[in-house]
Amino acid sequence: MITVFDDVSFVQAMLDFERALSAAEAENGVIEDDVAEIIGSCCDVLKFDLARLSEEAVQHGTVVIPLVRQLTQLVAGRDKNVSGWVHFGTTSQDVIDTAMILQLKKAFRFMETDVLRLDAGLKLLAEKHEKTVMIGRTLMQPAVPITFGQKVKGWRSAILRSWRRIENASAETFLLQLGGAAGNLSAFGDKGGVVTESCAKRLELGLSDHVWHVHRDRLVAFCSSVGIMVGSLGKMATDVSLLMQPEIGEAFEPFETDRGSSSAMPHKRNPVSCLTALSASKRVPHLVATLFDVMPQEHERALGGWQAEWTTIPAIMEAAAGSLASMADVAEGLEVNPEAMHRNLTALNGLVMSERVTSELSKRMGRGEAITIVSEACRRALDKDCDLSDILKADNRITKVFSANEIDEFMSPDSYLGTSTMSQ
Repeated sequence: MITVFDDVSFVQAMLDFERALSAAEAENGVIEDDVAEIIGSCCDVLKFDLARLSEEAVQHGTVVIPLVRQLTQLVAGRDKNVSGWVHFGTTSQDVIDTAMILQLKKAFRFMETDVLRLDAGLKLLAEKHEKTVMIGRTLMQPAVPITFGQKVKGWRSAILRSWRRIENASAETFLLQLGGAAGNLSAFGDKGGVVTESCAKRLELGLSDHVWHVHRDRLVAFCSSVGIMVGSLGKMATDVSLLMQPEIGEAFEPFETDRGSSSAMPHKRNPVSCLTALSASKRVPHLVATLFDVMPQEHERALGGWQAEWTTIPAIMEAAAGSLASMADVAEGLEVNPEAMHRNLTALNGLVMSERVTSELSKRMGRGEAITIVSEACRRALDKDCDLSDILKADNRITKVFSANEIDEFMSPDSYLGTSTMSQ
């Protein structure tokens, strides 16, 4: 992803726009075919001095001016008369915005590969552990039994929803930007529409209903959708990293020699993939906030706001790609420890079944009295460090309405999983 947004790729994307523009102009009679051919033949990043582009961009507030200057010089080297048609009818923002869209489109395809990996890995995990019982935890405390499959299905569902959101946003966002100096393509006369259509077709981009130089809503919506997915990946990373704590020991990132090692403590196995995803989840919301902040842009070209996007959007995509690839690795190789899940469940001496006992008891004596009785029983079980079922079986208020066998049934985690084992 860093390569997608590096200087070489960005300059080539801008040159791809210039090539497509000249070809579209020739197709519609704005320039001659041989003019477009010469311009297009010079649109190769290897022919450009990137260091000089970088230096001169500072002087002009945009890289397009020195880019066009170098391109013009290259074209003039082949035919001086043709050089006057370089960059005809367009403006710096057309070049940069379209280049950014071309980069985002490529980034989207890379992300899709890891989304498919992640989805396949989570699907297999959910199926394998559909009946693996574990403790459900709320407010960081033991709650009721669930299955590990339920937890995995939750991760998968949220991530797939996020990806569909990105797909929908991409259809609205991957559009050509071509408006000319102030958005009305005045240099093309009555051919602005056909040139735009032809250019978009050559770049395999969609057409906007209106020039979007200062209307960034679609771009912000796309990046916001990416940000939401990063949050969903962060949720998965949070759960895995907590389950990976040795005192919990219920799931672990894939093991590789030296992976997650410590410089000082050889015993450590740090959750480095989760670290990557969680780091992204901390950064990306603030980067997306920058895009929201710069949405109110001045007149027909922004001063400062548009320029703030240039480093912000690549940073969002790079962080998202790292998070997605890391969690795809986790999904494909997550080590699950059902024995630890069972151990942690039984170590609570049946207390996680208090909700069910209360529910069943409420049917016989009313909820208020049932809550009082079971609450007292839980406290006694904690004080005596014994199983809740032993306390329940010794309470005459309970045994007069339930047999010992019924109490054992109520205390069975496997019989109180609700929809946790349902296929989705």
